[in-house]
This record gives sequence, structure tokens and C-alpha cells, in this order.
Amino acid sequence: MQHSSPLVITPDTRAQASTRIHQSWARCADLDPQLLADAAPLPRADLGIRIEAHRLLLRHAEPSLCALGALAGSTNGIALLADPSGLILHERGNPGFLNKAQRVALLPGVSWAETQRGTNAIGTALHDGRAVRVHGAEHFLARNSILSCHAAPILSASGGILGVLDLSGPADALHHYVLSLVQRLAQGISNQILIDSPLRRLDFYPGEQSAPDAWPAILLLDDDARIAGANEAALRALNTDWQLIGTPCSQWIDGALQARSSRLRRRDGQILTGSLHTPTRALVSFDVPKPRSAPSPAPDTLPQPDTIHRPLLEQGIRAVDNGLAVLLQGETGTGKEVLARHIHASSGRRQGAFIAINCAALPEHLIESELFGYEAGAFTGARREGARGLLRQAHQGVLFLDEIGDMPLGLQTRLLRVLQEREVQPLGSEKRLPLDFGLISASHQDLKALVARGLFRADLYYRLQDMPLALPPLRNHPDLAGFIIAQYQALGGRLTPEAAGVLARHVWPGNYRELRSVLRRLQCQYPGPDAIRPGQLPADLGIDHPGAPIAAHPAEPAPTYATPPSAAMDAPLREVEQATIRRVLQECAGNMALAARRLGIHRSTLYRRLK
Repeated sequence: MQHSSPLVITPDTRAQASTRIHQSWARCADLDPQLLADAAPLPRADLGIRIEAHRLLLRHAEPSLCALGALAGSTNGIALLADPSGLILHERGNPGFLNKAQRVALLPGVSWAETQRGTNAIGTALHDGRAVRVHGAEHFLARNSILSCHAAPILSASGGILGVLDLSGPADALHHYVLSLVQRLAQGISNQILIDSPLRRLDFYPGEQSAPDAWPAILLLDDDARIAGANEAALRALNTDWQLIGTPCSQWIDGALQARSSRLRRRDGQILTGSLHTPTRALVSFDVPKPRSAPSPAPDTLPQPDTIHRPLLEQGIRAVDNGLAVLLQGETGTGKEVLARHIHASSGRRQGAFIAINCAALPEHLIESELFGYEAGAFTGARREGARGLLRQAHQGVLFLDEIGDMPLGLQTRLLRVLQEREVQPLGSEKRLPLDFGLISASHQDLKALVARGLFRADLYYRLQDMPLALPPLRNHPDLAGFIIAQYQALGGRLTPEAAGVLARHVWPGNYRELRSVLRRLQCQYPGPDAIRPGQLPADLGIDHPGAPIAAHPAEPAPTYATPPSAAMDAPLREVEQATIRRVLQECAGNMALAARRLGIHRSTLYRRLK
């Protein structure tokens, strides 16, 4: 695999790193100490869902993660891959180091975002969008000072962060070369993702000298010869930043698409010649590989049968293709994000990015900069080169706003303006930039009731619900026992009809997510070929006696459109919600993280409910 030139550590870069650590500490000093408490890993089923959502990243990162894991194994360390929220997805490394790592929760399923673990390499790299080393006592939490961690972000073709690659080890074994290596591997993953894109690709090699293992500068071009993607080598060669996305290629390069020469061929493309629009107007050679055929839509792997959810999927696809905003409403665990991803994968916008934003998980003081982006120096702690923001990353793709009901009122006003004008103005900028994306929102709350209480803007609500779709809860399935049998068969196991009937009597407050977790637990406990019997079902589900006959399930018709309850029911619902939260907190002995998981909400949402 080829790589870009390594990071050179100089006194200046060390000083910049020290400044970034201090800035991170300043951010963490304002955090609620309870948010920095030790968190248990996500349940295996939930982690599996997150891994599935990032399968493309994992596929491209696997070779680099294995290579880094081999190095970690020889240096008593561990290599990690985290998703864009800081949640660890995979680890490789020295088993002898795992005992220490477990004590600081350096495990798959645990979040290492700054808001969860204080200053650390993964979280700080995510915040700054740059590679960083956090060594020993530079960690904000004293319990993490045993570590020396080196992390670099993996960037998408448009500059968004797809994940973070990290190598961590004992703080008493500091290796200065590790950060450079991690950064090169992360850039290699980003470049490989570009190379596998179905879009037309333009590779060029500025200057006459380049290292034999250097990656070329890479641009992705759409059908109108506009730049749809780039790598960091291209940004350096063109002396620009991610604002080049969406601009004409001819604005940056002369002759890249018109010149023809049969003198040389490289891989499957044709070598061209031209010059860059830079002060030196450097001559370059271009490689334009043949465009790959567009990938077929992702297979329909929704965990629900087509007979129930296919109409919702088809309506959502038509809505996105016709420029309508889709609002998905349903209980926690009914598959709102899964459905949103399949709408994107089957729509006319599938070549663009799917940008998912959990409005409940973003810290309120960061939501605005995360959504709208910012210019360099817009505020203390801002990245030197600024940030594009998630709204611009969704340009020509689909923007998914999860838990939209938890967005603060002040930001609802700015989001409404963006949706009305289809333009965004980054923080600290005087420019307004055009946007074109499909919009899907989701909430387990009754947004209409929130509007009646003055907690959600009515004008924003009506902008979001051009096509409201209600996802039915699992308990409303007309043949729940048969569905559960089919789902367990898909996992490679068998259930007796009696066991499926017992499971069908469960209320399933966590819906499909809870069901998948239970079925995977059964698969792990009883891996043999024998069918699962009622007596083998988990006792903690609190289902009827296993020997009871199968009861007819009182199925309710699944509505196609959201029909929220009236505002008159709002006060009793609030009382039920508060009573439920108090009961779960008592059962969890005050453990906020565990209570949030049992309630199926994010911890920050639970704190807001308590306030």
C-alpha cells in the first residue's frame, strides 16, 4: 500500500501539540463530572448495529488495523478503530496489555469522545480533525495517565470524519515515530476509500520529484466535471481546503480533461498533461482511470418483514426523490435509522453521503459549529483550517437528523432558516454557501405535542413533516411468533413454536433492538443444533410461565402516517415518563449510564429529562 509523506516532528509541531492539549483541558473543565464517569460497553447487540452501520469503513480499515495491531503486539500496546462519535468498534494488539486496557475501558463498545473520557487521543483527534498524541499525565482523567495514545482521523472524500485510528500503549514506553505511522495509515485508508469510489477519478503528481511510495493527489469528479471529492495530497498541491468540493475542476487545473497523450499509460487510465492554478503554475501529469460502474443499492437488510415496512420504505424513497422532507416517528428500537439508511441507499441520492446527526448526543455548546461549520479562528479552540460542518458534508446526499425533538430552540431557528433558504453561513464567515440534500428526521417523541407545549417550533415541525411515517412497535406485529422464529433462523438457530410463543407475549419495550439482543444472547448460550425450548429463555425478560399456552397476540394495525396523541394527554404522559425514570434510576442504584441504556435514550437526554 502506498502512503503520503510522514509527519515531521519539529519543535514547532510539539508546541502546537501542547497548545491543543491545553485547549482540550479547557473544554473538559466545563463538563459535568458525572458525564466523565466510567461507562460500561454497549450491549453486544447494540455494538453489532454500530459495526454494521460502519461496515464500509471497517472493510477498508481492516488491513491497516491488522498491520498496526501487529506492531502493537510487539510493543505491548493495542490498536483501535473508533467511529465518528468516538465509540471503539474494533481492537487488535497484545493480549498482555488488555488487562490494563480493560481497567480504563479501552474496549469495543466504549466511547472515548472528549465529553465522555476527557482529553484523550481519540476524542481530541475527533474534535480537532487532526492527528494527536496524548501522553501520560496529558490525559484529563488521572486514571488514564497510564496510557500513551496516538490517534489520527480517517477522512471522507469531502473532508468529513469517518472514524479514528489509534495506537495506545503504556506511558512508560513512548515511541515518537508512532504518531507519524498512525497518521500515514489513516491517510492510506482515506485514499483507498477514494480509489474505490464509482465516480470518475483524476490522479496527478505535482512536481518532478515524488517518493516512490507516495500517494498521488486524487480528485473525484461528477458528471459535470465538478470536484466531488479529494484527498489531503490534492489539497496541498492545490493550496486550498475542503471548500474546493463542488467547484469546477477547470477552476483549479488547466488541461486536465482536454489534453490527450498516448505516450504513457498507468493502471487502467490515460496519462494527461496540464498545469495547476497556483502561483508557480506547476506542470503535472494526470492519470484519469476509467470510471467504475455505480454500485447497486445496498441489499434490503431491514430487520422487519417487507409486508409491514416495505410500504414505508417505498414512500420514503419517493419522498426523498421528489424533494420532500421525511419524518420518521416511532418508539426506541423500531429501526428509524435503519429505515433512513435504506431510503438513502435506494434513492436517487445514493451516490452522495449519508450524514447522520444525533441531536441528543451533541453537546449543546458544539451543535452550532458541528452543523454549520466555521472559519479558521472563529472561536477559541477552533481548528486552524476551520471546518465544513455536517450540513455541507451532506451536500448532494441525505441528512439524517436523529432525535430531532431534543434540538435546543435557539438552533431550531437557524436550522429552519437553512431548510428554507438551502444555504448555510459558517460561523465567522460572511459567505452563504448553497446546499442540496435530502432530509430525513426521526424522533421517538411526539413532536406535535412538543409544539403545543412551546418546546418545538411549529414552523420547523411543518418543514420536517412533508412525509410523516410512523414505524409500528414490535408488539403490533400480526404474526410475532412466526417473525421471531424467522429472525432466529436467520442467525443460524432454531426455536420451538412454544418458545417463540412465550417470546411473543413479551412487551418488547426495546422493540427490534431488544429482540435482536435477546436472540444473539440465546445463540451465544446455546450454539448447538437443538431448537431452543421455553425453559432456556432468559429469566430476566419477566415473561409468562414457559409452559403456558401460546396466546393470540392482540395486533393493532400499523399506521402509515404519524398520528400523535392529543395535547390533552400530555400531562398524564409526562407523569408516566417521570415515574418510569425514577423507577429505572432506583433499579440501577443511581447509575445514569445504565439507566439511560435501559430506557433506550442517550445519557444527555436523561439529564435533560431530570432537569
